[in-house]
Amino acid sequence: MISYKEALALIANEANFQSSRRVDRNEALGLIAAADVVAQLDVPSFDNSAMDGFALHAIKTVDTNRQTPNRFKVSHCLAAGDVLDSADQTLAVEIMTGAKMPSGFDAVIPIEKVNTITNENGETVEIEINAPLQIGDNVRYAGEDFKSGQIIATKGTRLHAGHIAAMAATGIHEVTVFNMPEIEIFTTGKEVSDAYHVPLKDGEIYNSNTPYLLCQFKASGIPAMYMGSIGDDEQAFVDTLNVSTDARIVISSGAVSMGKWDFIPDLLKKNGARIIFHGVGIKPGKPILFAVLKDGRYYFGLPGNPVSTAVGLRFFIQPLIRMLLGMPPEPFHYAELRHDFQKKGDLRNFLKARLDSDDHGQTHLTILDGQQSFKISPLLDMNCWAIINERQNELCKDDSVCIAPMELFPMAF
Repeated sequence: MISYKEALALIANEANFQSSRRVDRNEALGLIAAADVVAQLDVPSFDNSAMDGFALHAIKTVDTNRQTPNRFKVSHCLAAGDVLDSADQTLAVEIMTGAKMPSGFDAVIPIEKVNTITNENGETVEIEINAPLQIGDNVRYAGEDFKSGQIIATKGTRLHAGHIAAMAATGIHEVTVFNMPEIEIFTTGKEVSDAYHVPLKDGEIYNSNTPYLLCQFKASGIPAMYMGSIGDDEQAFVDTLNVSTDARIVISSGAVSMGKWDFIPDLLKKNGARIIFHGVGIKPGKPILFAVLKDGRYYFGLPGNPVSTAVGLRFFIQPLIRMLLGMPPEPFHYAELRHDFQKKGDLRNFLKARLDSDDHGQTHLTILDGQQSFKISPLLDMNCWAIINERQNELCKDDSVCIAPMELFPMAF
C-alpha cells in the first residue's frame, strides 16, 4: 500500500493543464490566472496630492517657524481632475486630494495646518504657515503603488477582489484564466436512496455524499453534475462511464473496497482504464482508487462512508484540481493542540477538528469526538481538518499540529 505522499506524486504525474479563456476583468473573481497578470500603467500615473491643502515649493518654506511665519498668496484652486501645467512657484496653489501636482511644486501642507485669509467672496487668497515643509510632504508619487510592467498576479493565482481592484487601476480590461474542470458524480449501492421526499425502506439510507460533494464544488465555482445512482448494477456502471459529457473528472462513491459488491476496480480494467493506485495508507478512506479512463478523463473511486468521501475530495481531488489549474501546492498551517491525543496505528489520519480563539486571542485546536467515518454529526462543529502523519502517535497538549480548512479553495486561512 502506498503512502499519501506517493499517491500525490502519482496524481501529479498524470495531471496536465486545463484549457484557458479570456474573460472580462470583473468576471474573473475566484478564477485562476492562466498567465501572469501585468500592470499596464503606473499607479498613480502622475504625482498628486494626498491631502486637501495647499501645494508649495518646499525650498520656499525653509526659513519658516513659529516666530517668523511665512505668507503665500494663492494663485489657483485645483480639484481632482484639474490640471495646471505651470504656476508661479513663489505662490501657493490650493489643491484637493487626488489632484495632479502643479509643475515645480513638491509638497502639500494640509488645510488644517494653515491660517487662511479670504476675500469678500469667501475665497482663500492668502495663507500663513509656521513650519517648514519637506520635499514630498503629503505627495503621492507616480508609480508609488504600481509600476507599469509589475506583476499583479502570477500564473496559478486565485483572483480575489484585491486583484480585481488592482487590474482596474492599472488599465487591465481582460484577463486569461483557466477553465474550471467539469465534474461528473454518481453513487453506488442499492441501499442508497435519492428519494428524499419518500420515507426510507427497511435497510435504506439517504444519499448524503452527493449533496456534500456538490455543495463543496459549488462553493468553489467548479461545475459539477450528478449522474444519479447505479445501485449495484454493473452494466449501469459501464453505461455511466460511456456517457459522453465534457467532464474532466469522474467521481463515484462506494464499491471500491474488498466486499462482494465492490465491482468497480475490475470493471474499470475491463473497460480500458489505467488504475494508477488503489489503496493508500490513510484513515479514513484507505480503499480510495485513482484511475485514468481510456478517453483521458480522471476517475476517483471514493469509499462510501461519508467522511471517507469528504477526505477523498479534500485531500486527493482538490490537489488534482490545483495541478490542473497551475496552482502551487497548498500551504498548510499549524495550530497548538488543546489536549493530549493518542493516534492508533501507523496510517496518516485526517481528523475532524475545530480551531477556536481564547479570551487572549490565542488559537487552539480541538480534535473532535466521533472520528468514525460514518459519523456526519461532527461536521456540524468542525471548521478544519487535523492532519496527523504516519510517524506521529502520541501528541501532547500544546503540540503543533498541521491543519487544513474544510473549504476546497479558501481565499485565506
